[in-house]
Amino acid sequence: MNDKATSVRCMLLPLTSLKLLVPNSAVAEIIGYSTPRPLADCSDWFPGVVLWRGVYVPVIAVEQMCGVATAAVGPRARIAVIYNPEKDAEFPYLGVHMQDIPRAYLADSDSIESGSSEGLGEYLLTRVDDEQLARVIPDFDKIIAALKLEYNPQRLDELKT
Repeated sequence: MNDKATSVRCMLLPLTSLKLLVPNSAVAEIIGYSTPRPLADCSDWFPGVVLWRGVYVPVIAVEQMCGVATAAVGPRARIAVIYNPEKDAEFPYLGVHMQDIPRAYLADSDSIESGSSEGLGEYLLTRVDDEQLARVIPDFDKIIAALKLEYNPQRLDELKT
């Protein structure tokens, strides 16, 4: 019998005061930061879209969605291109603005299952360790649902003007 906890290879996406924990398989690519092209009348957490491999990817600032303090874009900023877990053909990717280069992280089922959601906003599922707002698992279903209220591919026509 194997007593070892099940482990999942993940990436820690460093924001300003949070580190998002996402499975490696959810990350399509980490790209250098480029200023998103804005669309009219969007929330401050949705600064716009970036062009990646011929596809416009909407970029979000998770901390702003959660009402957590954020910092200005720094010299080590990146964008994590994340696969949409809904496998939506019109909305296949989501960009997450990060402040630094991500790190590998091996998450075990014990730390994930014992996490707490106390004090986290609606867009974060659980805290993975005891550090205050350190490693958290995002709720991409809720994040994407909120983003769909702000963005759809038809809005890209606004960029052409």
